Amino acid sequence: MKKIGIVAVSTVTLCWAMYEVSSDNTNTVSPNESSQKAASKSISLTTKNEKLAPQMVLAQTNSLNSSAPVCQYNFNATQEDFDLWNNQHPEYLPMKIFPLINGQKFGFKVEPVTEDNYGYLDYNAKSKTKMNSTNYEGDFLLPNKGIVAFEMELKVPLLSSSSSSYSADISFNGVTDNNYTIRSNYHFDIGAQDFEFGENPPRLYHSLSSEVGDYELIDSYFKNKKMTDNTNEYQRLGVYINQDTKQVGFISNGVDEGYQFKLPGALQKVAFSMNGNINILSTNLFGQELFNELITDRNALQFSYPQGTTDMCGNAI
Repeated sequence: MKKIGIVAVSTVTLCWAMYEVSSDNTNTVSPNESSQKAASKSISLTTKNEKLAPQMVLAQTNSLNSSAPVCQYNFNATQEDFDLWNNQHPEYLPMKIFPLINGQKFGFKVEPVTEDNYGYLDYNAKSKTKMNSTNYEGDFLLPNKGIVAFEMELKVPLLSSSSSSYSADISFNGVTDNNYTIRSNYHFDIGAQDFEFGENPPRLYHSLSSEVGDYELIDSYFKNKKMTDNTNEYQRLGVYINQDTKQVGFISNGVDEGYQFKLPGALQKVAFSMNGNINILSTNLFGQELFNELITDRNALQFSYPQGTTDMCGNAI
């Protein structure tokens, strides 16, 4: 949560757009990381610190019949739930529910307002269980064997800088079968200010970490991409978790990065959160249509995954 004064509450309405996901050609490699990236429907070879599997054959994500129930996460926290939390935590900015919830897609359009209505808004999507929980156990039980996949998508502004700030985040956390805490973020921000160096360039990153006990960091992975020259407003990340080998891999806009992280144990349960916040200080974000989306059902997954992968509910892709 950010502690920042609210100038005013601006008016937002929702507007959705049809879209296509295009590949991203950025080659950003984090320190101590070596991976060969390939397009979807290809073979991915990757190694990291000798603990990652050297090869895996990717299988096409086919559109299957809908005989199995739709696999979805329950973002069922209401504005009443947020209001209760806000009353109990007056030191933080008040949380609001996204103005429109369409399945697992959440977003808004920044409507023009007068300067006296500039200000900060913080939109969120969570489960009731997540709202009321003080631990990181999670509330969605994953298959304990095989490979599990899901995807996340952000629609972001195509700007190289912004005097107003905006950030979007899809995060999940959970606990392994040997009691390690796992945290992950898929995050975009623009217009973020550094008190010493001024405005930071827009960026997109995904991260994963394992902790034990009282926030003792065990291992972490972080991949950052500068978005100054970005021409793709739809950014999509696939995540695949191998419960047998305790490895996590990523696919960024169709480019397979391979396994990049070693879990300390099988991930048992996960809990997801969505966040989108904007601080309107100028007109340059007016008219922007922005959203976050979590994709969990096998028929909606777009990328290619290792042979035998299932969605989060265990349905074969």
